[in-house]
Amino acid sequence: MTTRARLPLTTARLQLRPLQPTDQEAFLSYRNDPEVIRYQSWTQLTPEEAQAFLQQAAAATPGPGQSLQLAITLQGSNLLIGDCLLQLSADGQQGEISFTLSPLYQGQGYGLEAVTALLEYAFGTLNLHRISAVTDARHTASAKLLMRLGMRREGHLLQSRQVRGVWQDELLYGLLASEWPTKRAS
Repeated sequence: MTTRARLPLTTARLQLRPLQPTDQEAFLSYRNDPEVIRYQSWTQLTPEEAQAFLQQAAAATPGPGQSLQLAITLQGSNLLIGDCLLQLSADGQQGEISFTLSPLYQGQGYGLEAVTALLEYAFGTLNLHRISAVTDARHTASAKLLMRLGMRREGHLLQSRQVRGVWQDELLYGLLASEWPTKRAS
């Protein structure tokens, strides 16, 4: 089974599908928002950088050691409100997730809904053994979302990442496939 099996992923309010070059305007809008950039390692993206990123994401056929970058869109409208990533380990048995949501759509449960669907896909379709996530320690909303998903905080990495010349702490979260059925977000 390929990792593109069962895509797009659908929820009550969302559809998760591979990012496309046509997503550029909305992608640049939230990815270049100062509130989003604040917790990320990237800086302002140019239209050319965004287009190259979107073309690569659209063409990806992930497998071991590869990634799956999915657009988070509103069901029925195809409006891009964010994106999420599943990076597979070299042996294809583990994954790391990340997510970015437009500030216009934060605090409404969309992040929880999208990442729940991504975890269902990772554990249910891809049969991954373990999922991890790393977030900026200052990003309390992201940490709360990971905990609501049932992920356990496994570490606090002191000054582990330099962002725009400043060392930042990161929080490490993890979840096993065997834990997912009992910790699944409601």
